[in-house]
Amino acid sequence: MAYIIAAFCILGIIQGVTEFLPVSSSGHLALLEAIPQVHAIFGTMDSGAKLFVNVALHLASLVAIIIFYYKDIVGLITGTIADMTKKQYGKNLKFAFNIVIASIPAAFIGLLFNDYVEASISSPTIVAGLLIINGIMLVASNTLPKKSRKCEEMSIVQAFMVGIFQAVAILPGISRSGSTIVAGLIVGLSPQEAGKFSFLMAIPVIAGAGLLESRKLGAIDGFGIPVLIAMAVTFIAALASLKLLIAMLKELHLHYFGYYTIGVGVAALLIILFL
Repeated sequence: MAYIIAAFCILGIIQGVTEFLPVSSSGHLALLEAIPQVHAIFGTMDSGAKLFVNVALHLASLVAIIIFYYKDIVGLITGTIADMTKKQYGKNLKFAFNIVIASIPAAFIGLLFNDYVEASISSPTIVAGLLIINGIMLVASNTLPKKSRKCEEMSIVQAFMVGIFQAVAILPGISRSGSTIVAGLIVGLSPQEAGKFSFLMAIPVIAGAGLLESRKLGAIDGFGIPVLIAMAVTFIAALASLKLLIAMLKELHLHYFGYYTIGVGVAALLIILFL
């Protein structure tokens, strides 16, 4: 049992850290599951039980976002209600509407292609290649000029563009936070506003994905305590990674994460090809 709990703790750390840092949690988990020792543990679980663990850890990540951005979320909700009550298209209503618009592409692509991606584009070789592409994107983002646009100042087209970048992140190895932050920078958001928009728009996406997958959940007989521990570890790691990324966005240091994912991708390819 201690060995299993340790494995779930490692899983929680990886999920919590990589969910919000722009290094792709899905890519890291796909590579992790390819390790024989890890596969020996999680291979005993059926697909429904594995999905239960995945949804549980994403729920912990979701709670971390809500707590981290609690004041922003409360302000956005109350401000949006106030704008609607006054029948005016104020900044809070604009912000909320942009989040809705940005969520549409991911919802559409997820409903249509999620099962295909899980079945056909999750091999370690493909994931390693996508991690390299993710890294190149992050390194290239360092050349973008810093601008100061706020989330509510985006047009509908710009919000939809950010949403398209989020939809592309359905591919394991492409970071959702990385792609949406880069997209935010491209449309002129300030680095910290790009980060805020990325994580607030993650709330409906993570919640929606959890609801969509809940119909496939299976029992986790014998894994209840390890899953609860993994959720706690994920929550703590997610909060820490959020704080780290927002701090690094002040100086737009995304390229460091890019070097990391390129390194992981190259190392994984070398191991796959030569070992």
